[in-house]
Amino acid sequence: MSVFPSPQPVRSPRRRAPRNTLNPDRILDAAITLLDRDGAEAFTMRALAEQLGVATMAVYSHFRGKEEISDAVAERLLDTVELPRTCGADPRGELREVCLGVYRLFTEHPSALQLLTTRPMRSDDAIAVIDRMLALLCRAGLSQEAAVRAHVTLMQYTVGAALWSTRRARALCGEGVRERLRTKLDALPVECYPTLASLVPQVLDAQEDCAAQYEWGLDQLLRGLLAEG
Repeated sequence: MSVFPSPQPVRSPRRRAPRNTLNPDRILDAAITLLDRDGAEAFTMRALAEQLGVATMAVYSHFRGKEEISDAVAERLLDTVELPRTCGADPRGELREVCLGVYRLFTEHPSALQLLTTRPMRSDDAIAVIDRMLALLCRAGLSQEAAVRAHVTLMQYTVGAALWSTRRARALCGEGVRERLRTKLDALPVECYPTLASLVPQVLDAQEDCAAQYEWGLDQLLRGLLAEG
């Protein structure tokens, strides 16, 4: 029996970022990565510093705190939504592209959903998106009141569809989950669920391709909203 104490495992030191390499862009890149991976609830200055490999106070040398970083992240993400420079001859088509851009933003960056729907509207980019959508709706022939109502309707649909898509993708990401769901639906008793049992392939196809489903619903919604235009 050895009289010497067992050696303790040596923990690798946290890799620090090289001096003078930290800048606002790098901080925002890390914040977006952290938010998308762990969610807004897990976003803290300490977690962000660990993601960057720096001391927490180093982050404070560029931003006053989490709220300022969250606003900057929201602005950066919204800046990726391309807006038509002017209202052209096809307001419906341009409006469709704006909605698709917002949907892609929300599905590619789930954190944007929470940042942009639960925080006060502070970003000029957010205001620009709203202004352009309202302009396109008015140009399509809607009254001012109808344009406002249509804009809210489109945003409600887009946010809801993106939330459905991201949560469904998370729920089905486990091994074998999709196969078990398909097996369960295929085994539905026809005498109890005659319509659903006969439409299982179509139901699965519609739910599988969330982007295509969103586009289909968006086209129907635009057709109805702009029918008076």
